[in-house]
Formats: sequence, C-alpha cells, structure tokens
Amino acid sequence: MNKRHIALIVEDDQETAEDLREILQSFDCDSVVVDNREDALAALQNNSFCFVLLDLQIKGAADSIKGHIDHGKGVLRKIREKYGDHHGTAFWLPVLIVSGFAREVDEAVDVMKDGASDVIQKPLENQQVSERIRQALQASGRPTHDRCHEAPPIQGPNLKDGVVIAIPGDRIKRRTCVTIASKSVNLADASLKVLLRLMVAQRKGDPVHKIDLGATADQGFKGVSTLRNELKPLLGQVDIIKNDYHGNYSLVDGVRIGECAVDKLLKIGDRTISHLAAELRLPVPRPTKKV
Repeated sequence: MNKRHIALIVEDDQETAEDLREILQSFDCDSVVVDNREDALAALQNNSFCFVLLDLQIKGAADSIKGHIDHGKGVLRKIREKYGDHHGTAFWLPVLIVSGFAREVDEAVDVMKDGASDVIQKPLENQQVSERIRQALQASGRPTHDRCHEAPPIQGPNLKDGVVIAIPGDRIKRRTCVTIASKSVNLADASLKVLLRLMVAQRKGDPVHKIDLGATADQGFKGVSTLRNELKPLLGQVDIIKNDYHGNYSLVDGVRIGECAVDKLLKIGDRTISHLAAELRLPVPRPTKKV
C-alpha cells in the first residue's frame, strides 16, 4: 500500500504546476497534475486523492485557449458535492486554492464559503505552501497517510439546531439534487416523491398515511426505508422521518423546508412530482383560530 500522500494539482501554468510538484516531493508527497476542468473532474472520478491544490483560473478543457475563474470555482463546487464529508472542524478532503486572485478579498471569501480549506497566494513560497498543506491535513485528522484509506466519518446534523431541506432541482440522468443541512444527494424519482409528500405534509402540519405514499393497507411501506438509505450519506445515524406505527409518517421536529426549485421539478414531466411541487409553491396555511 502506498504510504505517501497523493495530491491532485489543478494548474494550467506549467511552471507553477512544476513548482508545486517539487514542493510536494520535498516532503514526500506524490501528485497528479492536470490543467483543465474536464481532466480534473475525470481524475477525481477515477482516483483517490488525499488533498487537492486548485488554481481558480483554469481552462475548461484541454483544447481551450484561455482560462477562466468560473472553471476553478466549478471544480471546487463539484468536489464538495462529492466529497462534502466534514467532521465538525474541517473537511475530510482538503482543497487548497492556489491563485493570484486570492489577493482579492471577495474572491477569497467566496471560495471559503464554497468549501475551500485554505487559500495560498501566488507567488509561491515553498515553506508557506508546505506549512499550509500540513495544517490542512492535520485539521482533517490525517497528518500521515495511514488513515487516508478509511471511509470518512459521517457527521450527522444536530436536530436541535434545525435541519433545512431544500431542493435545487438539478437533474443528473434520472435523479434530482436535494440538499439537507447544506449537503447534497441525488434522489431517484421514487424517493423524491416520498420526500415531497413528507415535505408537503410538514408544511400543512399533518402526517401522511402510507397509502398516500403508495402502499396498500395490508402491507408495510418500503419506500420510506429506501429514502432513509439514500439519505444516510448525509445524515449518518440521524433519522428525520418518524412514524406512529399506525401507518402515519412525518418529518421530525427540527426539520424546516427551505427553497425548492418548483419550475425545475415541473420540467421533470412526472404528474405526481408536478402536483406535489405545485403544492410546495402555495402559501403556508395559517392555523385556524379557535373562537
């Protein structure tokens, strides 16, 4: 087994990329170098890395002429969609931004909000780069390579602080992006329908019966179990769905409904999803006052 950390370097300036490779070699780290967004995403899909050094201003593809800062930001967002594991103080996979644009305060703030672990300014200083990488690995809990093969610890949300469910609605093949506690997962249509029914019921303040979820009166309902399993990468052992053992399901206290891209849900073309999405667009009903 490789005992050395391995980094993905995303940098379209050949001289800078070589400088970074040499700095990593100086403290016993291997590296893979790519110079554009497409190759970076392919490398992340096909390999396991211990950390990422990412220039913001990169090309979109190998045959592109000019780099753009949006390509680097796009790579960062994709990394955090796939590797959003966080143990409370730091991400399991550190991403350090290496860019001259880091001198701009707004850009630095933006990338930190998008999930960057640190920002390293150009021109590069060997000692500074080495120290920032060591600090990021230490914060992630992996100062040596021994733990890099382990599955990242799942940090479930704290229901006491409130958990927000939102539906950005972006489609990947036949799945739809859903975020819970700022982490994202792509749900199959069957699970999306179950979640939408629970969200609609929560807004109304009522539970939803298993028959309305798609079960028959004389059977259990596997749809909720399937949804729970699909949400596990985000929630760990935290369960946001409760039932009264009489066939009624609801979201637990502490779950709030956030922004839902109703227009995107309508474009899916499924009648049930469209109906539930339209209900989410309606104003939240006010409780009836007793006379």
